[in-house]
Amino acid sequence: MAESQTASAGHSADPNVVLTAIYFSTIAAIIIGTVIYFFVVARISDPEVRLLELITTQREVQHLIDNLSGQFKNFFLLPICWRAMKPYYTHHTLSWLFILSLIASVVVLIVSLALDLPQVIRISTFTFFASLNALFMTRQHLYYIRRTYLTYDAEHYLVLDTTSFDSFEWSVFNVIQIGILVLEFLQLLSFPIRDLLDAIHLSNKQGMIDDSGSDTANFIIGIITLFANLDSKFYVIQLWFLVAVITCIFIVMSVIHMYNAWWPHKPFALYWVKYLLPLANLLYLPMLVMLIGSASCLSKIGTEDYKDASSGLLRCSNPMIVKPLYLAVTLVAYTAGYVILTTFVTSFDRIPIKGEIHYKSQGVAFLKNMSMLLSIDFLLVANSFKHIRSILSLIIVLSMVCFNISTQPCFVSQINYWRSFGFCGILWVALIVTMLTNETDTFPRISPGGIASLLAVGFVAIFALFVAVKRLNRDSSSKNDASTSEQRGLVDPSNGDN
Repeated sequence: MAESQTASAGHSADPNVVLTAIYFSTIAAIIIGTVIYFFVVARISDPEVRLLELITTQREVQHLIDNLSGQFKNFFLLPICWRAMKPYYTHHTLSWLFILSLIASVVVLIVSLALDLPQVIRISTFTFFASLNALFMTRQHLYYIRRTYLTYDAEHYLVLDTTSFDSFEWSVFNVIQIGILVLEFLQLLSFPIRDLLDAIHLSNKQGMIDDSGSDTANFIIGIITLFANLDSKFYVIQLWFLVAVITCIFIVMSVIHMYNAWWPHKPFALYWVKYLLPLANLLYLPMLVMLIGSASCLSKIGTEDYKDASSGLLRCSNPMIVKPLYLAVTLVAYTAGYVILTTFVTSFDRIPIKGEIHYKSQGVAFLKNMSMLLSIDFLLVANSFKHIRSILSLIIVLSMVCFNISTQPCFVSQINYWRSFGFCGILWVALIVTMLTNETDTFPRISPGGIASLLAVGFVAIFALFVAVKRLNRDSSSKNDASTSEQRGLVDPSNGDN
């Protein structure tokens, strides 16, 4: 009997192999689908329309390249003299403080790796990621202040800040944009859900209860969110694949920049860069979270968190892995990938077309950076500080809700409205996870079904509230339009002729 079970287990598919295969095949399908879509759209258009779109695209891409160049210069060129910082003393001072924090974290990390101090490695790794993100957010905020008021194209950005539409068309492009938003929502939602699954895993482990349910849930989350599973040799393959991709991106950007600098009279055609934006937005979190998860796993080796780690993002148990080498590669790859990808996805500022879903780059920048801070919070803060991790997650998600409501980062008001619903749903889940995971006595008594019911009831209540508010706003606007039409009819001179 035992032999038959062993044989059947040997013939069953390894979930890590399945997840890795799905991970790479999905990425390949997305890339191929993007190429086919834009190729087909270009071929079925009329020649005159295609020529007009090409001219418009060249202008938009040139604008994107200018923004890229401006952001890179703003990020790397920091004044040292106090007089040169005028009038942005706060931004430059904070930038230098974050740079000093970065340098200190690297020095401490090298020393702690040499002395094999796991807890210090953990803290210095978190400090490095948090300081890098804070530095980039500070420099990017300064860039947007300068760009809006001090550039030759200030009117262009003022138009972007005041443009808004009520609805959108159901075109293929908009469906893709909505799909990216749904995937982004699931990716952000997966962080508190994974935290909850880790808590269930620890509770089951202490009670000697079967934990196959949490492993299955982690497996499903990995498929839906495109987040990689860092397990033994598959971790090695995925990490080096991602490092190769980031290296290729860096080489291509450097070659194009040098070519256009040396031969400005015959620049390299870059109209195709625009078509990479949906792909970059789609793979932004999976690529960078893979690197944060790698650093999280490596920095946990030798600590209590690593012993308690469940499946998913927190596994890199191959004894052949050289910890200092892989941690250094991860930090360098994340630094390059985060700066390049975030700069790229936040540099596209086109005048929106009515009916199309587009975003203000400043809004994209804030939400992307806050998403990365949420990832860092959930993956790099130790379980011994889970109450601090929970409070930070609530603050981050709440700031995303407030920002989305106050600034309206999308040009289509409907998208902003339902995106706020998504952020509120994530806030609800994070709040429940905070309450449950910090109540060690109450949590083991609640069944997984009870927890799922509690989360579902909250989501339904929030959805009902948003639908009700939407209907009230629609009725109010309809009454206002009717009263306005009636007033115009009373003052219309043509009514007296009738």
